[in-house]
Amino acid sequence: MNERQMRDWMKESLGRLKTLRDEIRVDIHLAGMEARDKWKELEPVMRDAEKLADEVTEVSQRTMEDLVERFRGFRESLRHHRPSGQT
Repeated sequence: MNERQMRDWMKESLGRLKTLRDEIRVDIHLAGMEARDKWKELEPVMRDAEKLADEVTEVSQRTMEDLVERFRGFRESLRHHRPSGQT
């Protein structure tokens, strides 16, 4: 992957993180206190990701992949533990 492709990939990944963040914010309203506490730990990572998106290194790429997966995993845990009858 050349530098241009990696930069584009990082911007796309940041976009995925922002979408996940927005979905999580909606889900968090339906979640319990434990989930809210976990989100308070995870949400500040978004600022780091925005800075990371400007870096074009293999380390930043791996870190971004990890962040996207952490956000996805958290969102899925919220949806999995949602009380029945809520979507």
